[in-house]
Amino acid sequence: MQTRETTELEQSAFEYLNDLRDSGITNMFGARPYLMEDLDLDKNTAGKLLSTWMKVFNPDGNYEYIDANIEAIK
Repeated sequence: MQTRETTELEQSAFEYLNDLRDSGITNMFGARPYLMEDLDLDKNTAGKLLSTWMKVFNPDGNYEYIDANIEAIK
């Protein structure tokens, strides 16, 4: 599998989502509003980041490299 480095935004969002998941505050399918508010993202970007995080989820939080077939979100 080819990999690529995550963008700064992806890295930040994925770490945030792992922390949100660990907190148990919300079901992760309802995480988009949290991303929008806490990371000041628009609905579309937050949705793309959440979808990507779900595809590459790593409980260890290592998101330095992800599948190269996934479009980068900047």
